Amino acid sequence: MVNKRFKVSICFLNITKFFNFSHFDVPSFKLLSLSVVLCFIAQLNLIAAQSTDSTAPATEQFSLVPKRTIPYSILGISAFVNDQRFGSIRKQFLEVKNTLKIRHVRLLFRWDDNVQPTPSSPANFAFYDDIVRNIPSGVRAIVVLTGVPSWMKNSSNWSGGNPRTTFNQRWVNVVVSRYAKRHSIVGWQIWNEPNMASDDENVTLGLAESPENYVELLSGAYQIIKNIASRDKVIAAATTAINQNFPDTLDYNKALKRAGIEQACDIWTAHYYGEQYERFLFLGIAEFMNQIDKPIWITESGAQGVNSQLAYGQRTWPLLRQEVPKVARIYIYQFTEATSAASTYGLKNLTPGFAISDLYINLRDRR
Repeated sequence: MVNKRFKVSICFLNITKFFNFSHFDVPSFKLLSLSVVLCFIAQLNLIAAQSTDSTAPATEQFSLVPKRTIPYSILGISAFVNDQRFGSIRKQFLEVKNTLKIRHVRLLFRWDDNVQPTPSSPANFAFYDDIVRNIPSGVRAIVVLTGVPSWMKNSSNWSGGNPRTTFNQRWVNVVVSRYAKRHSIVGWQIWNEPNMASDDENVTLGLAESPENYVELLSGAYQIIKNIASRDKVIAAATTAINQNFPDTLDYNKALKRAGIEQACDIWTAHYYGEQYERFLFLGIAEFMNQIDKPIWITESGAQGVNSQLAYGQRTWPLLRQEVPKVARIYIYQFTEATSAASTYGLKNLTPGFAISDLYINLRDRR
């Protein structure tokens, strides 16, 4: 039943895009058209509760979305370069640049016990320094600033009794000041998936249940970054996949907008995993994204399995771009991941004989 509704809905979407109903001036025809639209909406309200949040692109509705050319010119990739089994930091970056022909990378600088084990110990930047110095010429990086050391669970270690202020003062300010003159870094993404209630760090900063607290965090970071490196982009955190855990994730995003997130960033972001195209097209996600008054970057999107990633990119990424024209960049998740070939998000994994995905091959071989 769900797939039948989705099939008819996709057909209707294609028809409405082919015919411009405004050309018809017969009132009865317009009324009929509106009635059909309302009928579809009423039927599709049932789908949200029935469709799953699987990330594996294996359903009939997936095959109904046509394959199209991947928008290569706007691609970036999450390349955390934290597993030396895939080669040195420098080698991995050069592979992204020269083999995959991707010039935008997303990095992760976590504040944790490995970096600063006690409140009084100096931060250890050895690994992050190594990453920054090895970014090749012509590659532009954004850095996700996230994480808190375990001692941040003790409120006595907070500045002014506020964990978000503490994060901004002790991590955002310190990191941005350290790398402000590195022109390879062009933006800072403040936090990652703040709505995830199962993440203890979201609980520590009071983010999971309060979109307003996240906007407070981002606003403070925005002021710090613009004072230090005014040309750098301040990039909002994306929630968990906006099409999943429906409608809770969408509702969190709407609350962020109401709280003023657009005034606290240069770039608004989303994550998109799995299918759930009916939610995106018909149940308000694309409509909401088109209301955002900022450029939009999809900072994580991808599929599991070395034989599933290409089709996912061919179907999902052109659709996102078509329905939300403000989508200006899509970061593939991710370059490497040491999990099995069947379950990996990585374009590269460590499985003998299946170490690169179909998407890797497509990117490598394109002209």
